[in-house]
Amino acid sequence: MSDKYWLIEKKIREVIIYNNEMVMKFPKYEKFLLSNKIRELGYDIFELVIVCNKRVFKKTTVTDLNIKHEVLRQTINLAFELKYINLHKHKTASLKIDEVGKMIGGWLNVLMGDA
Repeated sequence: MSDKYWLIEKKIREVIIYNNEMVMKFPKYEKFLLSNKIRELGYDIFELVIVCNKRVFKKTTVTDLNIKHEVLRQTINLAFELKYINLHKHKTASLKIDEVGKMIGGWLNVLMGDA
């Protein structure tokens, strides 16, 4: 699981960097609301991956990670619907988030298979 950990950590770092650059273009009145939420979710996901790597029993933490990931996905969708980001940025962010989601799904499958 060590190699998977390093790969997911790298992908999450990419998501955080891209999202931080993306939210800089949000309207000023959203700087501390939706843009801050997107940043926080990225950092929360990053933290949960680190916690998962350190824990022996990971099921609950990976489930929490999966939930935070879905909230991030839906928050990016909301930003697109509110027209704070264009279609290209939405697609790029979604692809990066999907890559992380597939890795989280792989972790869940492995962990649930152990039950």
